Amino acid sequence: MESCKLIHFKNLKQYRDETNAIIDTNYFSIALKNMKDKFAERFEQFKTNKSTLAFIVNPLNTNTNEINIEPFGIDAGSLQMQLLDLKTKDLWSGKFTKLKSKLEELEVQKCMHIAQQNWTALKEIPRVEALIFGAWNSLPECYSEVKKLAYGVLTIFGSTYSCEQAFSCMNIIKSKVRSQLTNENIESCLKLKTTSYKPDLIKLSKGMQSQCSH
Repeated sequence: MESCKLIHFKNLKQYRDETNAIIDTNYFSIALKNMKDKFAERFEQFKTNKSTLAFIVNPLNTNTNEINIEPFGIDAGSLQMQLLDLKTKDLWSGKFTKLKSKLEELEVQKCMHIAQQNWTALKEIPRVEALIFGAWNSLPECYSEVKKLAYGVLTIFGSTYSCEQAFSCMNIIKSKVRSQLTNENIESCLKLKTTSYKPDLIKLSKGMQSQCSH
């Protein structure tokens, strides 16, 4: 921007070339610097807790002394022992080796689709958080403190959208004319409304015995 070449601002450069307009590059330079400073200030905590954030995808190479466990109420001794045990078990540690490989493959696919502007295919790529949760969910409960830390870090990146969606669905399900629904029935209705699971209806129907009307 300061060189006035606008190499990385193609639309602005096109506008200048087509209209011969005078661009106040000093104004944009100051705006970009302010933006950079605000982002640096906003994400300073992410930089200081880099090891904690990296734990969710790379727990095998994480130094527990560099992890901030205070916000999650985790016992440091149990965490260290469980993590050591996890590193020695090929069955469980191998899951995170595979996870890292899958995440790298996803990034390659994303870059390829973005370069080709294939937005439809980009949407069909598996979600990163689903892969990460899948790896942690597969661990047995003997690694409770390790899993607790992972889930605690993962919830930092959560959204209130799912919660708001559930409340909206509940207000629709439990209307004035359906006020007698039990908590169990409401819970079942909410699961059906908010889940992304799609049952194989054809397979299920084949397993049911048809009943002819009398």
